[in-house]
Amino acid sequence: ALKKGVRVIGSSSMGALRASELDLYGMEGVGKIYEWYKSGKLISDDEVALFFEPVYFKPLSEPLVNIRYNLRIAEAEGVIDRDTCEKVLKIAKSLYFPDRTYQRILDAAEGVIDGDALKRFRRFIEVEKRDLKKEDAIEALKRVRDIREVTE
Repeated sequence: ALKKGVRVIGSSSMGALRASELDLYGMEGVGKIYEWYKSGKLISDDEVALFFEPVYFKPLSEPLVNIRYNLRIAEAEGVIDRDTCEKVLKIAKSLYFPDRTYQRILDAAEGVIDGDALKRFRRFIEVEKRDLKKEDAIEALKRVRDIREVTE
């Protein structure tokens, strides 16, 4: 498609990963996930892997990139400290991607992480959890809209 001059935009998941590899050939990357792959903060496709229900595509696991994002926000907002953030991330990374749910991660963190910190993070996830893949997808759609407006 790129060789034929087709504009290709990638974001959110494998599109972000591919854009980080192919942007020098003209593919456009959009969003934080693309930026993290491009900068080397993310390397593995495991970061964006998601297990979902096959009929309605309902997510059954949480992508590691979303877990990482929410941990960073929780740390920045003072919900948890750096040590707790690193421990939770290590637990999340240790799980095979279809098994990565906040419930499993938090259950595995019991006894490893301070109980109060765990409660605060659990509450944060219940109330303020964000979906970086979704946010990046929305940004990509806005980019497509902006491109259309310019070319029409």
